[in-house]
Amino acid sequence: MNDNEKPLWMYFVILMLFMLPAVFVAGVVTGSNAEIPREQAGVYISSAVSAIATMIIAILTIILAIETWRLRRNQDTQIYDNRKEAIKPYVEISLESSFVGFQFMILRVENVGRGMAKDISFKLVSDKNELTRSEIKIVNELDRLSFFKNNLSVLGVNKSKKSFLFSFIDMTGEFGSEVFDTKLLFNINFSDVEGNNYTNNAIIDLSEYKGITELGSGNPAYRTSKELEKIRKILSSVVDSNKKINVDSYSENDRDEERKRNESKYAEVLEEKRDKDNL
Repeated sequence: MNDNEKPLWMYFVILMLFMLPAVFVAGVVTGSNAEIPREQAGVYISSAVSAIATMIIAILTIILAIETWRLRRNQDTQIYDNRKEAIKPYVEISLESSFVGFQFMILRVENVGRGMAKDISFKLVSDKNELTRSEIKIVNELDRLSFFKNNLSVLGVNKSKKSFLFSFIDMTGEFGSEVFDTKLLFNINFSDVEGNNYTNNAIIDLSEYKGITELGSGNPAYRTSKELEKIRKILSSVVDSNKKINVDSYSENDRDEERKRNESKYAEVLEEKRDKDNL
């Protein structure tokens, strides 16, 4: 039942309130014109009151039955809506920067709804005849992805599909600042496990990235992994080759002798400096 929807029994009560004066007047007129024996007047009045009461009870029973049916219908609708909402998927597409570098853009298709998404398809809404060169380039890159061009069969809850799409360095080098005017609109069609169909709109708007810069050289963890990879390659080349590694080993006695030599040289330097000062 909607908030603005009035219960049915209210209309019947209002109608009966308006009818009571008319019924009372009609009863008075009928009673005054009827030839009822005085000794049977009480019986007639009692029968009339019983009939009116029976009629009112019957009307209220009908109203109660109707209201009960409407309440049951609303409960069933609410249960169905809640169950449908509990399994409703929500698929969206977005662009995100790769951890390798800010300029590398990743296409991400993600199901952020509550249920599994099935039969996911993507359709370009923008007119292909009006696309710019950079937009055509991105559309061609999207068509290269099988799951984007040939639909995606299933995508679980909080699951995603990702793929490298383009590099801003390459795009700006080829198209200049025109790349930031890129704006593509897509329709995303999908269904839930019960076959209910849904449609969502998504926009790829590269103007949001205009003027954005990044400090540093990308993700620190990625840089560390690259440096470790370089060290591994160096060690691997040494182990696999016939080259020998020169290793200088020192004992504690060697270090003591070296320290004494350094101290002796330092004392000689100080002695020579004092002799020069005396002259």
